[in-house]
Amino acid sequence: MVVYTTIIILSFKFENIIVRFINSIINIIKISIIIPVFNKELYLQDCLNSVINQSIKEIEIICINDGSTDKSQEILELNANKSKNIIIINQKNQGSAISRNIGIKKSRGKFIAFLDSDDLYPNNFVLELLYNKAIQNKAIICGGGIRSIKKNNATDFKDLLFKYEGFVNFYNYQYDLYYQRFIYNTKFLRYKNLLFPNYLRYQDPPFFIKTMALAKRFYTVKNITYIFKVSSLINDTMKINEKSTKDIYKGLKESLDICEKYHLYQLYCNLAIRVNSDWFLDMVKNYINNDETLNIISQILTNLNKKILRKKNVSITINDYYLKLNKLFDDLNYQ
Repeated sequence: MVVYTTIIILSFKFENIIVRFINSIINIIKISIIIPVFNKELYLQDCLNSVINQSIKEIEIICINDGSTDKSQEILELNANKSKNIIIINQKNQGSAISRNIGIKKSRGKFIAFLDSDDLYPNNFVLELLYNKAIQNKAIICGGGIRSIKKNNATDFKDLLFKYEGFVNFYNYQYDLYYQRFIYNTKFLRYKNLLFPNYLRYQDPPFFIKTMALAKRFYTVKNITYIFKVSSLINDTMKINEKSTKDIYKGLKESLDICEKYHLYQLYCNLAIRVNSDWFLDMVKNYINNDETLNIISQILTNLNKKILRKKNVSITINDYYLKLNKLFDDLNYQ
């Protein structure tokens, strides 16, 4: 019995060796990790380490240097000299949306993962776990939980987890944030022409909502699959300007339109509440006084679907700040 078990184990190990050898010969890439980089020298090395040290070796790490003016380019080149998996694409500054879209078009992997250059993976096995689960279950999209860390302090964090492993219908989930914790089938993204809209801010919710709506379901694991650094997001939020404010409202409008098209009514209501919240306005109100931005805000507020709000028994009160901008909004009634 012991001999028989030993033979099975050796056979299994030998089979894995053969598979890896064949994959290396024909250059099979399982996952393409897309990392837009713009002036992230303080965080970039930790980010790259978390990818380079992954247990799954059949990967490519596509780093799009988006016109960085700090030492990000130097860090990328130093790591590329050590790791054959790193591919550097240099371009003038165009924003993370265009950078990710270039990554999607250049990817050779069966799946695509998106990693922000100031974030990282929680351990060295997470990508292999997600890939194996996606393949075993024939999943188009596979992901897990996210850990939000404040001020780079590992003891100050918040976890958002899935309670069980298995398929989830997006209609029952209806959430628009943290798309980075999933991997996506490359052929699916290309066949459906799923790209990020060219916004400086808020380009990921429209991409994520539409992708999930078309996939209809995704596979979940109970593990944390992504580390999100809140402190770096706060730094980015401080850089909001007139152009990015306009793009945020464009992203919100597009997200609302997608939700309405695919009958994601709960998420639609959540977005309507968000756009009227003090938290949201505190972030952008210093840069709203622009004719194009005001026009987008007007389109959002005047076209909120009353039938959807009533269906979900949601009351929306137009924020006082919007009323000061345009008294016409005072006539809107979403009670």
